[in-house]
Amino acid sequence: MERYTATSNASGVATYTWPACAATPDVDVILGWAGTQMISGGVTAQTLTGATVAVMRSRGTLALSSGPFEAAPNTALTIRVICN
Repeated sequence: MERYTATSNASGVATYTWPACAATPDVDVILGWAGTQMISGGVTAQTLTGATVAVMRSRGTLALSSGPFEAAPNTALTIRVICN
């Protein structure tokens, strides 16, 4: 089991790489905080050697918004990778 941290790009997407696993690894996003905003994400693609994650943060104001989360550009997010 290893942890990897990456910073999302301007679109809120983070890219991770690791040494090749023998089988499809388990990739878990580790939730975090930036001030009073929750930082989360979801794996959008993965291979034996890497993954891309859509990084999201909670919105400061919900009034007239499209939901409780928004893309989080330039935000660090940590994942846990378990090679099987």
